[in-house]
Amino acid sequence: MLNRTVLAAGSLAAFAIPAAAEETMTGAQITELLAGGKTIMLGGPGTGYSGELTLNADGTGKGEAKTDDGSKIIPIDGTWEIRGDQFCRVWAEVSGGNEICETWVIVEPNKVKVMDGDKQLGVNYWE
Repeated sequence: MLNRTVLAAGSLAAFAIPAAAEETMTGAQITELLAGGKTIMLGGPGTGYSGELTLNADGTGKGEAKTDDGSKIIPIDGTWEIRGDQFCRVWAEVSGGNEICETWVIVEPNKVKVMDGDKQLGVNYWE
């Protein structure tokens, strides 16, 4: 009986341990990545869209994304800045031209999930 009690308590303890937190890019990491300007890829396999966005060192950006079926092309044009640990952007044709401050969660060394609070907005990656 004692062995079963210990086993059950151990099993419950294993479920109580929280999963490792995902690592988000810091403002310093994002700044270093984009300091000289950078072209990043958007979306990709399994996301429903793909595209390319050039982020210039002067805080402007331009590109486009296209749905996988080619039925919609989304122009991206506007401004961006790093504020704290977030990438804040205003794209004229995206999000109604409102400012969105994104958190970039590292998925792979050159790939991030783009988050707005708890909502995933997309995926960015670069070479």
